[in-house]
Amino acid sequence: MTSASRSCPPRPAIVAFGILLLIAVGCSGLFQNIGARWVTRQIVAEFNLDEVQTAATRASVDRLIAAAPGALSARVDMLVATVDAAIAKGLTEKKLLGMERQVDALLDIAAGGIIDEVAPLLASLRDVQIDFVEARIEKRLDEARERHAEPKEERLEKRQDSFVEAVEDWSGSLSGGQEDALRKFVAGLPDEAAAVLATDERRVKSMGLVVRKHPGTQAIRDALWNEWKNREDWGPDARPAQARRAEGRQALLLVYGLLDSKQKVHASEHLHELHDKVKAFFGASTS
Repeated sequence: MTSASRSCPPRPAIVAFGILLLIAVGCSGLFQNIGARWVTRQIVAEFNLDEVQTAATRASVDRLIAAAPGALSARVDMLVATVDAAIAKGLTEKKLLGMERQVDALLDIAAGGIIDEVAPLLASLRDVQIDFVEARIEKRLDEARERHAEPKEERLEKRQDSFVEAVEDWSGSLSGGQEDALRKFVAGLPDEAAAVLATDERRVKSMGLVVRKHPGTQAIRDALWNEWKNREDWGPDARPAQARRAEGRQALLLVYGLLDSKQKVHASEHLHELHDKVKAFFGASTS
């Protein structure tokens, strides 16, 4: 995998890579092979690929799997150790800033590898295939528009539910008071769904214009990398990315302050369960 001299893949590629990691985690070589075939089928369906493009995509998926341990393993180990120590000894703003830097480095490496593989695929698309992809993305954007059109109270409740569920994945069961505190926190956050939707629409249009010019792999790679590096820019109607990041750190500090000792142990155990799955994936990749 190359590092940060590339860009952000379109949503189908991001989703496919995420599913790839989940499907392959903890699997033997046989099941990892099955997972690679499954992910390839998802990408083929997203882009309506022909046989030659399908074969190239499967080779790309295999390369990503093979490259993942060397590119990411040590950084993942270091991040897990940092997070685990913070859970045990206490979470602070300074520690969270350090974790952010570690996560950013991991994401840039992963994104760079994905982009290197996605760019040739996008460069190979014919106009009819681009039409197909854009129609599928437009359908998803329509669904997002429908969600945004829901009453404000309903959208807030869904955001609150999602936040509570995400915390419970790490902490185990929450008390009524803990859940109330989390819901109150989310209720105080600005709703930037409209800015996010507008950004998605702009980026889909922008990348569509680039790909339709058939400019070649390098030009597409550069455009994708530019989108990736600017992924936190939600336009003039949203707060700066640093403000949102600070809000995220505030949320984590709030959550940590609410947890009792048993819940912190649960969070550490959950962290190590995830780490074990990632290590199993890396081990299967190199076997």
